[in-house]
Amino acid sequence: MSDGKTGIARRPLLASLGALLGVGVLAAGYEAVVLLRPHRGHTAYEDLLSRLPDRDNAVVLGAAVLAEAETFDTNGTARRLRERLGKRPLAEVLDEDLAQQRLVETEGWVLPETLALLCALCAKLN
Repeated sequence: MSDGKTGIARRPLLASLGALLGVGVLAAGYEAVVLLRPHRGHTAYEDLLSRLPDRDNAVVLGAAVLAEAETFDTNGTARRLRERLGKRPLAEVLDEDLAQQRLVETEGWVLPETLALLCALCAKLN
């Protein structure tokens, strides 16, 4: 005769429910971070700016580059960057800048030219 007990042990069931709850909390936290971070509007230069891993720091660096530049042609710079980058990874282009000594010095920092131009473009559009 059956005594009314099911075949599921209580401790493994509670551990599984706790793990599922933990995963749910982590997922909700990730979604909150994604939804609450500042959103940037889509620009005509998004194909270039999307290559920057941290736009907030790029704006700071770009502002320093712009402060030392006499003029800055946004469209011309974007055209040059698109030609230089193509479909290649940013790291590859930066290595090429270093090898060809295409460098920019700003506020004591020596930067690959492509990175300096990308950051300046980001600061100009911010």
